[in-house]
Amino acid sequence: MPIGPSGVIKPILWFAWFYSVVLLIIYVFKGQISVEGAVFRGLAFLAVLIAWMIGLHQYLFSFFLPGSSILTQTKSLLMRAISSLFYLVFFIVIFFLDDSTKINKATYMTVLSLMSLLWAFVLYSRIRLIEDTPHTRLNSAAQGYAVLEGKVSLYDGEVVRGPHKELPVMVWYSKYLYSSSAGFILDDGKGTCTVDPRDAEIITPRYHYGSYAYYAIYPDEKVYVIGQLETLSKQRNEHERKALVSSKIVEWKRHPIRFLDYFDKNNDGMIDDAEMAGVRNTADRLIDDSLEEIYQQPASHVVSRPSDGRPFILSSIHPDELITRYKYAMWAHFSAWIVLTIFLFAMQAI
Repeated sequence: MPIGPSGVIKPILWFAWFYSVVLLIIYVFKGQISVEGAVFRGLAFLAVLIAWMIGLHQYLFSFFLPGSSILTQTKSLLMRAISSLFYLVFFIVIFFLDDSTKINKATYMTVLSLMSLLWAFVLYSRIRLIEDTPHTRLNSAAQGYAVLEGKVSLYDGEVVRGPHKELPVMVWYSKYLYSSSAGFILDDGKGTCTVDPRDAEIITPRYHYGSYAYYAIYPDEKVYVIGQLETLSKQRNEHERKALVSSKIVEWKRHPIRFLDYFDKNNDGMIDDAEMAGVRNTADRLIDDSLEEIYQQPASHVVSRPSDGRPFILSSIHPDELITRYKYAMWAHFSAWIVLTIFLFAMQAI
């Protein structure tokens, strides 16, 4: 679905911007405003329009509302802004400031130059985070900070979730001033876990349905999670697993007739070494299947916000696409820093 306002709002916004541009052109011909001033106002209005189109307004008004903390909302706002063209509009605007404001222009350029360098490093660290954090499978019972990927679903028995009955069923949503904080299930094909989305930076496209504009993650959608994986139920190490296998064999030997009937392949009334190896293989297989079933339980694993402050990210956009987006933005900011620095030295030389 396309990103941006829905219904009649979108064309009205574009018409308002076009109408303002026409008025600015008329004022320029009448001599009521300079060309630089007209371009500055037109680009400023365009920046506001782009901010609305990419949904930044939603974050500005939702800091104290359920779903995530002020810090998380601020991080999401910054990452969305610096990885889009919205922020770069400011670099274009300052070049059209009047020459009479040379001191102010130099100040703006200095601030934006330093911010560009900072954002380039922020984006670089985000790229390294996504690329370097190890992927894990739930059946390995790995603990700690990791990347998981899989399809999401509601809890067993839950069939309806969303901001409005007219909208499709969702496992997570954010609409206007509210973000859902209820957990959901992630299945990576080897196991399942519960995802607690509170305080997560959630990256999704912006959808619209009729008059509703919202962000959402849908059932059966593939998501990527970077967060703290903890196992609530006890996992078995190799020593404990071997003990379970031995216990299973001892249990079978308590019923010698059935034991011989099943494992005495040559019918000599005894279990030889070759047949005993078959006993152990069968016990191994049954114990592994039993443990696998335990690890498949959603309550066994929970992914949540890391306690050490590292990013907690949920994304329905493929990591490769995110990395590409962040790399383009990183080089754009780095280039902007170089260009602004050159202009600053040039202005000082004049």
